[in-house]
Amino acid sequence: MDTEKILYLGTSLVSSVVNAFKQSPSKVDSILVVKLDEIGDMVYTLHCIQALHDQFPESSLSVYCKPMNNALVMQTGCVSHVVNEINDLHTKYDIQIDFRGNYETLQRAITGKCDIYLDRGIVRLKNKFTGGQRHEVYTNQETISWLFPEDYTFKKPSFTISETDIHFVQDLVKSAGIDKYVVMHCGARDEARRWPAERFASLIDEIHKIYGLKTVLIGSQNESALNQTVVAQCKNAVNLAGKTSLLQMAAVMRHSAFFVGNESGPLHFAIVEQKPLVALFGPGVKDVFYPLFPNQQVIHHITSGLKGSDDSMQKITVEEVVTVIEQAMHSK
Repeated sequence: MDTEKILYLGTSLVSSVVNAFKQSPSKVDSILVVKLDEIGDMVYTLHCIQALHDQFPESSLSVYCKPMNNALVMQTGCVSHVVNEINDLHTKYDIQIDFRGNYETLQRAITGKCDIYLDRGIVRLKNKFTGGQRHEVYTNQETISWLFPEDYTFKKPSFTISETDIHFVQDLVKSAGIDKYVVMHCGARDEARRWPAERFASLIDEIHKIYGLKTVLIGSQNESALNQTVVAQCKNAVNLAGKTSLLQMAAVMRHSAFFVGNESGPLHFAIVEQKPLVALFGPGVKDVFYPLFPNQQVIHHITSGLKGSDDSMQKITVEEVVTVIEQAMHSK
């Protein structure tokens, strides 16, 4: 059994013991949300953070996360404290929710540093025996559903983007000589999840030929060199990697015609912005991080066990992506 599964089993047992015979509270003074995960995973937790604030508006709401996610957490407008080091956590919270915790946060629950302990481990364990993993949005909702009325309706994740960031992006794109555009993301932390750069380049010129649109390439500063490799092989792209903050990247998405990209953080920004898109998936389980809206299409060459193989990205052709873009653009 791998480390993550052992942790999930441990959190499941602890949450069952801590919450035994307790009822959903009507008054809560302090909540700790733990999400020690990457950007895309945090995107699918934002609506739960907002829901907790709506349900317990007088409560102090703290989020323990990686520093890269601070801006995403703060844009919700409902978080009292963002914490990046476990030693900066308060002694005790009324509720601790481990959307993605670790052995240190589990130890907090074991040693009585919360009155109620909720964790995704028990949800994942239950779903494993009742049909498999659900989309991350719904797994996170289910993790905290005990705190809400049965008829409560969760909203979808969303971003609040400032006018300052919107104007910054408009000026940035304008300075690159672009009006209407497509957004693409060529990177991914796992190289097996990257579609080949030369195919992105071919797709960019094909899109310009079909739609008359240029392409904006986004990403972190570390992905700028990869984007330049793509730009060097086509005629209709501009590289903005490293030139925007996370929320400015969301603003780039908001004003685009559509998005094409690998399964990585920026894809999930485009999903939340409800843009027409084509998501290119490689190794990994189907459904868990798939798009959420009808105008969002997936290409995922699943070979066995409902997973994509290590060569899944190599099987995606430019012609296939062009066809699926057309489907996304005409979906309602």
